[in-house]
Amino acid sequence: MSDKKTILMVDDVTLNHATARSVLEDTYDLVEASSGEEAFEVLKKTTPDLILLDVIMPDMNGMEVLKKLKSIPAYKDIPVVFLTADTSPEAEVEGFQLGIVDYITKPFVPMVMKKRIETQIELASYKKNLEESVSKKIQEIEKMYDLVTVSFAGLVESRDGVTGVHLKNTSIYFQAFISHLKTVAKYRQYLPPSVVKKACRCAPLHDVGKIAIRDSVLQKPASLSADEFENMKLHAVIGGELFDYLEKRIPDAEFANIASQIAKSHHERWDGKGYPYGLKGEEIPLLARIMSIVDVYDAMTSKRPYKEPISHEKTMSFIASNSGTQFDPSLVNEFLNISNVIKECLETKEQMIEKKQYFSMKDYIDHDALEKSPDN
Repeated sequence: MSDKKTILMVDDVTLNHATARSVLEDTYDLVEASSGEEAFEVLKKTTPDLILLDVIMPDMNGMEVLKKLKSIPAYKDIPVVFLTADTSPEAEVEGFQLGIVDYITKPFVPMVMKKRIETQIELASYKKNLEESVSKKIQEIEKMYDLVTVSFAGLVESRDGVTGVHLKNTSIYFQAFISHLKTVAKYRQYLPPSVVKKACRCAPLHDVGKIAIRDSVLQKPASLSADEFENMKLHAVIGGELFDYLEKRIPDAEFANIASQIAKSHHERWDGKGYPYGLKGEEIPLLARIMSIVDVYDAMTSKRPYKEPISHEKTMSFIASNSGTQFDPSLVNEFLNISNVIKECLETKEQMIEKKQYFSMKDYIDHDALEKSPDN
């Protein structure tokens, strides 16, 4: 297999091909096309490292070929060098605006031609390596974000095992729901890929403020008194303020802002009777309205010290009956539309949690030994 870089030359003049061949064949694998149409046929079989493109050609000229190249994702990053006898500033400006990397004027000066091509291939290779390096670093950073997120969920779990499982479950339902919503015309513009990714990463943190709630409330194996419930409500304020604080101090302010919206407002109600601020309707951030539905869904379908789990069907019926009061009616409709998907998540959540590899304090603490300790 040849180690030579590949160049596609597109030119309708046979003599130009012969000249280029004599200059380039000893260094590069030269693939030739005599028209734009033929060039695109070649590209179906070969991905060159650089394209030499004649500007003045019949049927499809160089400018038209270039526009088409840049519109096709598979070809748009291949560096293109124009071959032309037209050295007018207007032609050069148009070429660079459309995306060429250089011009080579006709008639060719062999050494100049070869050096310009060599330079552009080296730059393209450097750019590709740099992009791969940046992509790898981004993946590492995103993995770190994920690990920090699930570890925070684990810390909450260390104080309240019920809450910890709840954080993990809701993140599963949240991801399934938002993955559907981003395909719905009404929500697509509000859920670009960057927001969806960060929202899914933030989802397990929606109850992180509970880490500051006193044990007697957080770990009570029964319904809360009025005073205890007021104390519990503070978790939304605490969680929101935590991320408000981080928003001003970390580079990814959008992540902190999304986390704050979800933590602060997921207990608000569509009718304005929720907490902590009594927001109403679309005053409540969209991501928090999404979380409020999956939050209740998990709470109802999960076993608690004071109750048995409720079936998927009865829970869906409850959510439907509270459309327009507790929940955003449009979101409820969409949630009901993916009832089968949510039910599948409910049935397979344990395997999904295992794949996520949540950090758990119970992996490091022998609670039985602590209970037997004379200090307890």
